Amino acid sequence: MYGWRGSWRGAWTGGVPAGYRYIGPCRCGGGPHAFYVDPAGRIVHASALWRAPFTGPVLKDLEAELETLREEKAYLEKRIEELEELLKKKETQN
Repeated sequence: MYGWRGSWRGAWTGGVPAGYRYIGPCRCGGGPHAFYVDPAGRIVHASALWRAPFTGPVLKDLEAELETLREEKAYLEKRIEELEELLKKKETQN
């Protein structure tokens, strides 16, 4: 019998591993397959969780996420400056 707490294929029996979030079922329709988001934000199929125990994000994942966030921060700061300049120009024209 299929249940959300385990399966016939050796899935975990205590619920979703810590740090993972359920986002939806698999389209195959054959059992307890589903998709999850891991702590690093990647979409993971449930079968990947059956193969190896979760050990947490690796250093490379954390460094990549940090670099992405820094790039996003720089982009946002630049965009804020552009919008502030545009607002000043509009105010002086009126």
